[in-house]
Amino acid sequence: MIATIKAEWRKTRFRPAFFVTSGLLALLAVFAYGTNWYLATHPGATQRDAVSILTLYPDQFVNNVMLAGFPIGAAMAIVLGALYSGSEYSWGTLKTLLTQRSGRLTTWIGRVAVFEIWMAILTVILFAVGAASSVVVASFQSHAIAWPALLDVGKGMAAIWLILSVSGALGMALGTLFKNSAAALGLGLVYLFALQIIAVRFIDSINNGAYKWIGDLFDGQNTNALLHTFTSPVFGPAAPASIGAERAVTVLIIYLAAFLVVAAGLLRQRDVT
Repeated sequence: MIATIKAEWRKTRFRPAFFVTSGLLALLAVFAYGTNWYLATHPGATQRDAVSILTLYPDQFVNNVMLAGFPIGAAMAIVLGALYSGSEYSWGTLKTLLTQRSGRLTTWIGRVAVFEIWMAILTVILFAVGAASSVVVASFQSHAIAWPALLDVGKGMAAIWLILSVSGALGMALGTLFKNSAAALGLGLVYLFALQIIAVRFIDSINNGAYKWIGDLFDGQNTNALLHTFTSPVFGPAAPASIGAERAVTVLIIYLAAFLVVAAGLLRQRDVT
């Protein structure tokens, strides 16, 4: 197993998709801090555009970067997962890979392990850039630099890693299902934006929310609930979530396991050509 993971890492570590996604995620964090700093220091005429400068300081950086988890971060993870699994079929390299000593399930576990390492790297990049951006804002405002508790940072990183892993696993499962990265990418994004956002909002609005429990079964709703547990009074009043953090984590872990198991079953049972 260790040899399989090492081989997969050597094969994957120079793929442009991972470096491009890392750069885009870092730019997203810088852009979000930059625009919010401008809005906070140049308040508009409407309250809707108001941003509190207190939310941009280092003690709030964990709560701030969590906003990148869904839907932007989830969309990036779906794209990466679809490219990672689907491109092997398009290139015809999966057949060669499976002729080596490792079996199909061992190969799949190794690929999943490497993908999870990349999701962890993306999480570290997001938090590192967010922390650095918050320090820049505090320096411009001559504000004292204070950091959140290490436990809160760890919880935030674990939450983002889980969210990226679930979305990436969906992309990998679709890539394995369609044996094509383009089809997997398209359906994954449709699932994220059309079903998870538009359809769930429609379900929640039916009969004054009588069927909201159906929408709460989707991974997107649980992702939002988990992200909204990372907040503080400086962000303003927030409506209480209908899904608790423990339940959200449990549901997301179930989705992660289901996506990976389905993809593993498809890889094991079907022809790889």
